Amino acid sequence: MLSNIYIPSIFLTIYLTVRSAEIFGQSTVNGANRPLEKSFALNQENDHTLSDGTATTHERSSAPDPDKMNLYFLSGLGADKRVFSKLVLDERFAVHYIDWIKPEKKETIAHYAGRLASQIDTTRPFQLVGLSFGGIIASELSEIVHPEQIIIISSTPTGVPISKFYQGLTKFLLLSPFAAPFLKSTNTFTYKFFGADTPELKALLKSILHDTDSKFLKWALVRMGTWKRQDNLENLYHIHGTADKLIPIKMVKPDVSIDGAGHLMVYAQAKQISDILNKKLSDNWVTTPTR
Repeated sequence: MLSNIYIPSIFLTIYLTVRSAEIFGQSTVNGANRPLEKSFALNQENDHTLSDGTATTHERSSAPDPDKMNLYFLSGLGADKRVFSKLVLDERFAVHYIDWIKPEKKETIAHYAGRLASQIDTTRPFQLVGLSFGGIIASELSEIVHPEQIIIISSTPTGVPISKFYQGLTKFLLLSPFAAPFLKSTNTFTYKFFGADTPELKALLKSILHDTDSKFLKWALVRMGTWKRQDNLENLYHIHGTADKLIPIKMVKPDVSIDGAGHLMVYAQAKQISDILNKKLSDNWVTTPTR
């Protein structure tokens, strides 16, 4: 007889396959160009496609200011700087947003992080802020570029143990031709797990998933499941929500927890996150001496 562990997994597999087929059929009938919510479509600054190599880093000011510390943000899985749009940060920081690039075939997270490093000015003091999958990449980046501090939000500082069975199940689902339309869809389950419980959050999540590169999404999900980091970085500070369903708080040990906050708290609880960021970033304040 099948064990109680395997039975739910089989039903999950069947559900995902059927649901994916439904979504695939709907997308074929409706066409690829689904309308986005007006509130976010009006704010599109690019087509959100991944570059083949080093992408251009967005920033507030083009000329380096020795009196400001560089602050580099890495967004969540396939997302972009829209998720940080409600943060209010101290003007002493020169804020930059690192762009995702296309992963190479069978590329590791560490190697991918190394290719992103060229977007960072390492000649001046800087700090890293990583959200969700961006937090994982930030951890790997820190081994290469050595920031003054790394802050991760709704993320994990170490690899989360996943059984070989579930790793195999993940790979099986991701290799399915129906996986991409399912992973990029929004429904009751995605809203629940991302903590999108308001019309504004649902619209944001829907527009981000719509713009996400499918190949990048598949690559990142597989790599997350096999990430092996075991020890926390010494200069890492972790902010997490107690109601995060994608990365449950019982699986991590954050430095500070936000009561009742979900995975999108950087947007939903932007004021609270901004206050914490401004305090922690200022604690590691370094300016470039004027020569």
